[in-house]
Amino acid sequence: MLKPQFLLTNKIPLTIYRKGQGSYVDGDWVTGPDTEVNIQVNIQPLKSYEIQMMPESDRTRVWYRFYSADYARTLKESSSGWQADEFVWKGDRYKIMKVDDWTNGMSILEHVKVYAARIELTPN
Repeated sequence: MLKPQFLLTNKIPLTIYRKGQGSYVDGDWVTGPDTEVNIQVNIQPLKSYEIQMMPESDRTRVWYRFYSADYARTLKESSSGWQADEFVWKGDRYKIMKVDDWTNGMSILEHVKVYAARIELTPN
């Protein structure tokens, strides 16, 4: 299968922050170190009708989607799971909420479509 080059659209480098696997040390949870994964993406804001189709509680969040030939991870719940990847875009940190994986051999161009929501800011 072919990996898309995104030649007709603009692609930019994006650094993904992947949380390391944590573990218990002397009874205390210690989070593993973050690793940085550099990928090339075409990033776009969601359209208003796409946001309207979301649950009401998610409609006020800032959403972006990106297309990439490189994989990004969303949350996997289990004892052998992992945390969702995060990235920084225009000064705000975003968490990957959904990944549409088209790297299964069924698509002409192998890529992922990733939806990310801004991590809510809380006052100190």
